[in-house]
Amino acid sequence: MEWSWAGSLAEVRQRRQHARRLTGLQLAAVRYCEIDYAMLDRPGGQEGPRPVISAAEWEEPPFRHELGDCTDYGAELQTACGRVFTVSWDSPGRHEGIWLREVPLAGAAVAATANTAIWDVSRAGRWDRFIGHEVSDAQLHYRPWAPGDGYWCTRVTITVRGSDIHFLGGQAEAQTLAPSADNIAVLFPPAPLPEWERYDDGV
Repeated sequence: MEWSWAGSLAEVRQRRQHARRLTGLQLAAVRYCEIDYAMLDRPGGQEGPRPVISAAEWEEPPFRHELGDCTDYGAELQTACGRVFTVSWDSPGRHEGIWLREVPLAGAAVAATANTAIWDVSRAGRWDRFIGHEVSDAQLHYRPWAPGDGYWCTRVTITVRGSDIHFLGGQAEAQTLAPSADNIAVLFPPAPLPEWERYDDGV
């Protein structure tokens, strides 16, 4: 299932309606799912998702960049009522893009048994001011993929406390943001959108 791509405007409306399930819900936690760069140091051959709790690892987390956060597989948003939403990307192929769905990250964005590192960023410096507050809006931004060939979602925006938090396909390169089909960048205000993501969202 390519959740980032819609074959028609009717499908665009359906995807946007699904994303709006997040509105009115209170954020309780946010987690990023990363490639586990410390996998070789796992004790006893441990496999599967690994919550990162080591203070040493938190000194230089791989997702933290001056321009914002960048996460390998995506972000999982947990609400106070226990509902879970994920922002991730579809495997690049004929189409590409990102999506927001009411699904857990493990099993949807990456195999549930994959050796990943799970970083709870709820109180890690950038999400702090949004935890405990309601999501007032959730938007999927689409643009035509090609004439007569559907629409792709290039950006997801959630609004909390009047601030827009943008998720888009991007990765940090030498303190700049470059487009990426298999990485999610998270931009917090007042960080501007990159030039390549500024377009007329008329779809």
